[in-house]
Amino acid sequence: MAKFLIFLLLMFLFKTYPSQDITNWVRIDCGSDGSYVDNGLLWQTDDRFIKTGENKQISPDSPTKLDQLKTLRVFKEQNKNCYSLPAPTTDRYFIRAMFHYGDYDGNSNPPSFDLEFDGNKWITVETSMTGAVFHELMYKSKGENISVCLARTEDTQFPFISVLEAWAMPDDSYSIMSKDRAWIIGYRYNYGGTDLILGYPNDRLNRIWKPITPSGLLAVQANFTTLDYTVVNEPPDETIIQAVQSQLPTESIIFPPFEFDGTNRLYHVDFYFTEIDQDPNAIRNIYLYVNDALEFTITPQYKNCTGYMINTQSFGSLIVSLVPTLESTLPPIISAIEVYTATDPLVGAGTSQDDLDGLAVLINSFEQLQGWSGEPCLPRDTVWQWLSCDGFDPPRVTSINLTGYGLNGPLPDFSKMQELETINLSNNSLDGPIPVFLGNLPNLNLLDLRDNDFSGDVPRSIANNNKLTYYIDGNINLQQRKKKNSALIVGLAVGIPIGILLVIAVIIIIYVFNYKQPSSSQGQAPETEITGGIAGASAQLQSQEDSSSALPISTSAMVKPVHPTEDEPIVITAAAPNGSLVNLLIIQENAFSAGAASGEANVSDTVNAVVTSHQPVSQDIDEEELKELLRQHGSSGAYGRI
Repeated sequence: MAKFLIFLLLMFLFKTYPSQDITNWVRIDCGSDGSYVDNGLLWQTDDRFIKTGENKQISPDSPTKLDQLKTLRVFKEQNKNCYSLPAPTTDRYFIRAMFHYGDYDGNSNPPSFDLEFDGNKWITVETSMTGAVFHELMYKSKGENISVCLARTEDTQFPFISVLEAWAMPDDSYSIMSKDRAWIIGYRYNYGGTDLILGYPNDRLNRIWKPITPSGLLAVQANFTTLDYTVVNEPPDETIIQAVQSQLPTESIIFPPFEFDGTNRLYHVDFYFTEIDQDPNAIRNIYLYVNDALEFTITPQYKNCTGYMINTQSFGSLIVSLVPTLESTLPPIISAIEVYTATDPLVGAGTSQDDLDGLAVLINSFEQLQGWSGEPCLPRDTVWQWLSCDGFDPPRVTSINLTGYGLNGPLPDFSKMQELETINLSNNSLDGPIPVFLGNLPNLNLLDLRDNDFSGDVPRSIANNNKLTYYIDGNINLQQRKKKNSALIVGLAVGIPIGILLVIAVIIIIYVFNYKQPSSSQGQAPETEITGGIAGASAQLQSQEDSSSALPISTSAMVKPVHPTEDEPIVITAAAPNGSLVNLLIIQENAFSAGAASGEANVSDTVNAVVTSHQPVSQDIDEEELKELLRQHGSSGAYGRI
């Protein structure tokens, strides 16, 4: 007997809920202090789904019959606050959000704000003093969770929410709705219904049906209470057996325009009909027009629900008309209607996964950031308030500004965020060493770490980064590392060996020429001045009238002293015996002269000291030997002006 009763109970449940698994439904009584069961379903608190917000109760002067609307959760701290709703299947989900202001703050100022899902704009919520508003969305899940966010759009208008629900839909329902869009419910009417709003458990899919009887139409009731057959969208029987019809068989039904925001929208419309009385002598045939286009010819069936669905593009309001055919003896009739509008195309990709990983590291490291969730860079007009993002697809985070957020402890590694251009972490209590990775971020040009408790040395990756401007004032335990002069390092590394070789070469040349110097009878040539200085100085040689005569070189006249700036190498240009120019690289910081305490070296003395210390005894050389020597050095045998 007990097994038989259990079998009957299971059969009843199967007959009543054949297509729904209600165990995964999410129902949140926002602002409630505890979870509870109502009408056989579990209502939960916000705590499992969001970490921010404050619970409030509506004013006693704003009563409501629905217990779930007596509390709410308000968000004042962040510009965007997100619920994370589990979506364990890849089905389409119905999501419903309800808002009842109830003058909870005593300001009599119901706010407006944006509602978002997975980085997409859903709708702008306009709350009121008089009652609750709700919005529904049908959306195919793209992951294990669906993010539903409330975004502040005005500084003094704080978002709040009273109820949030999500549940999976049967695969075969609303079959012609494209799944690459989300669909927003605009209208769902139970025509001819009483004042009772129908929902769960009357509606197996948990939809809400609003009763309405348009002006000029008659509310009628079927002479049966249950349907023999219904359509896959499974509207409640109570919705179908109630209907409206025109007053005369020849009168058409022209509904008031269905209005939506925007001028060019894609609509989905579901129509539901039944024949309320079985009269074999009566005929009811109806033309269905949508925006003046004939869509179907309808013949309602007794005790059956007949459904028609269309997708249509509209450039304004949606107009629906029911027109009797010429042979019809009964007036047009309709039981229910649903009108949806498609959202804008869904975002192709959210914020880069590298940036999401980096932000997760920051959020998990600092208690002050742990309320942040959802899509940080999308929609683009409600980016997290401490971030800036670029306009690419996928968007990348380009700036972090967490000044004055009360962060403490060491700074974690968020180096995956490779597109960062500016980082401002000033006025916190961050401690420990400054991470090396900050100086290695390829696009970073501004780093502000002022007024923290960092210690140790500034990493070389930061101190030696010439394209990075950084600020570290106010870190009393931090040692400032001076930047290296890369030009000086290169000059020292390359110039010293070359300079030494060139000096040796000049010494050898001078030695050779002094070794084979012409006799005094050939005449003494005037000294030639070579002006030395910073790299790029020119040298000139004054030729003698007798071009065949050899010129002795006086090293005291080769260099004109200069006073270079600190840390700059000195390049001296001198003439070699073959008529070419020789550059002598002299590195400052007392490389050759130890007595330059002021930082300025006497270049002339330095070169003289080096060269004259190797001056050989003068030797005679005849003209033929001189010509051969000049030929070997590539000279024509005569000096000209260089």
